[in-house]
Amino acid sequence: MELRKFIKQLRRYQKGTTNETEKAIIEAWYDSYEGENEKQVLSAEERERVRNAIHANISESIHINKSTPSLWFNYRIAASVLLLCSLSSLIYFLLRPATPVPETYTTLRTLNGEVRKLTLPDSSVIWLNAQSQVRIPSNFDKDIRQVYLDEGEAFFEVKHNTHKPFRVVTAPLQVQVLGTSFNINAYHSLPHVKITVVTGKVGVSKGAKLLSFLTLGHELTYVTNKGTFEKKEVDASQSQSWKDGDTYLNRVKFEELSLVFKNLYGLTLKAGNQRVHDYLFSLRIKRDMPASETLKLISAIHNAHFRKEGTNVIIY
Repeated sequence: MELRKFIKQLRRYQKGTTNETEKAIIEAWYDSYEGENEKQVLSAEERERVRNAIHANISESIHINKSTPSLWFNYRIAASVLLLCSLSSLIYFLLRPATPVPETYTTLRTLNGEVRKLTLPDSSVIWLNAQSQVRIPSNFDKDIRQVYLDEGEAFFEVKHNTHKPFRVVTAPLQVQVLGTSFNINAYHSLPHVKITVVTGKVGVSKGAKLLSFLTLGHELTYVTNKGTFEKKEVDASQSQSWKDGDTYLNRVKFEELSLVFKNLYGLTLKAGNQRVHDYLFSLRIKRDMPASETLKLISAIHNAHFRKEGTNVIIY
């Protein structure tokens, strides 16, 4: 298009007197400066800002001097170049993608033998077992009250709110409730994740797939490497008794017994032979019981023996 004609169209555009064809041509010219960014539609307010900027640039850059026609042509060329550069910069500034604000978290961790209690902004309560970590995002109390159990075991007492569901994310599962209490055991060293409901009702999902709803006294065990799960009825009170100092183990494998023992005492249990490794263990371990007394209790279950080697304890 001839430059002189295009500038006239720009003047009519700033005054709002262009016809539909001219308006479409000029706005298509605006769009050509979006580069590699996705096309974005200007709001009415943003269009007004662009129109005002055009008006300001034309008013400042084009000075009509009818007594010097020879200079007028040079002024028009210079003003057109300046106008193109100014508009390009302005449109890029208005349409550039917004820089996302990174999410921030409050992180709580526990050590061996440590149990901690955390009260959330909505008055919900989290009890965190030993060697565990939970993260609470800065925007926790928005449409969905979401927390992350990154490692370990936690008991949740959720304040009821029908308008804001409460969600716990613990790889690879999500647990969502409105108001209830439940326990999640998700230590990375174990091959499973266990979710036990003490009061109310929870929904357990993996990604977008709902696995099951759980109610009082029901427990879901998800086998991580197989992607399978099973439900059963349990004594729900035992699943949360660890926060009061008692840990109940019901026919657990040696790996889980070793994890609990290390969380309590900082010592590592090792099976001295395959027979001990294959045993199942059922017992109650009290937090205030000395490690030596607990070892005697463990050994007596299968008439085994133990010896200590540094921070390791061998059961044989």
